[in-house]
Amino acid sequence: MEHSDPHNSAPDGEHESQDRHHARSTSAAPKEAKLVPVKGTGLSGPFIRRPVMTILLTLSVIVAGIVTYNKLAVNDLPAVDYPIIQVTCAYPRADPTTMANNIATPLEKQFLQIPGLDIITSQSSQGNTSLSLQFVLSKSITDAATDVQAAIQPRRRSAKRTRTIRRFICLG
Repeated sequence: MEHSDPHNSAPDGEHESQDRHHARSTSAAPKEAKLVPVKGTGLSGPFIRRPVMTILLTLSVIVAGIVTYNKLAVNDLPAVDYPIIQVTCAYPRADPTTMANNIATPLEKQFLQIPGLDIITSQSSQGNTSLSLQFVLSKSITDAATDVQAAIQPRRRSAKRTRTIRRFICLG
């Protein structure tokens, strides 16, 4: 049983597929997009409205960062002056073992009581002993020198007859 439409002479099956095709084509057509003006966005408003300006500004900041990064001075081992004091003692005709046992070791024990002392190195030879005292960076060389002189004074008094503390050198 076929029904015929007075306005359309096409059979029912053909008419139906044309309607579907027409519906698809109208719904798939892109609608015009309207730009909504951005108002009252504060600081971000100009960056949203002008994306090209935003990209150029971002690129210029990146390039400036790269250029200035390459100009930064970086040292693997920066120049640091540690407060170092060198004390030299003489004991004529004494062998190195006597110098180490009788001069260097008692002085080292005395120097270990000084606050801020970091490293002590000593070297004894025939008739001479040299002690190098390295202090922490926060200790000033003048404070370190005062502390070392105070530690040496008792040894100087007891050593007047036979041995002398000859030199007291501040480095750093």
